[in-house]
Amino acid sequence: MNDLGTEIHLHARVFRTGHDWYADLDDWNDPQPDDPYWYGYYTSQRAAIDAACARLAAYHLTQAHRISHQLLSPATTSG
Repeated sequence: MNDLGTEIHLHARVFRTGHDWYADLDDWNDPQPDDPYWYGYYTSQRAAIDAACARLAAYHLTQAHRISHQLLSPATTSG
């Protein structure tokens, strides 16, 4: 992990479980199915894919927001 903490690599899985579709996000370097970052059950494959993509986008947005604050913080405190 670098100083900004940007070394997280998530991946999505979507598969059918009986009548439902399961989706989860997990760390590519530590893919433990019993401990995902996020998971959900859906009635269609499309809904499961959309939910996983939305969650990945939310994580990306949160990460970008955190990094921008870390980069701006030294600049605003040193002036």
